[in-house]
Amino acid sequence: MKMKFAISATLLTTTLLLTAINSKTTLAGTCASRCGTAPLHFTPGQYIRVQVVNRSYGDVKLEQLPELRKTTLKPGEKLQFDLQPGTLEQFSLMFWDDGGRYVKGVVSKPNFGTLVLEIRPNSRDYPGDRSLYIRNDGQVSIL
Repeated sequence: MKMKFAISATLLTTTLLLTAINSKTTLAGTCASRCGTAPLHFTPGQYIRVQVVNRSYGDVKLEQLPELRKTTLKPGEKLQFDLQPGTLEQFSLMFWDDGGRYVKGVVSKPNFGTLVLEIRPNSRDYPGDRSLYIRNDGQVSIL
């Protein structure tokens, strides 16, 4: 009986050690160094100021939906959209480089009611981003 217990205990200990070493699901950790940034969010219906800054090397075309407002930003230029409460259920802004270069959109929220979209150059390894979308639930997406 003592021998069976010793063998069982040894097998159990070995199994637990090997499982912990080989299985990623059994090891827990914090996401302090691995998690991405939290998605940007606004309170639905609040006033939002959207600032667009062209930090790329060429002209950037912008098309705002649903109004179909079109404009061009030269390098270094800025444009601002003021989204009044209750006027839009959602906001879409498409952007692309007029010369066909790859660009990416980098968003930040410097204060409670401001969203900044910086359009920056991007490498050929990643085709880049094409639109900013603020949903009616306040979520901000770059697609």
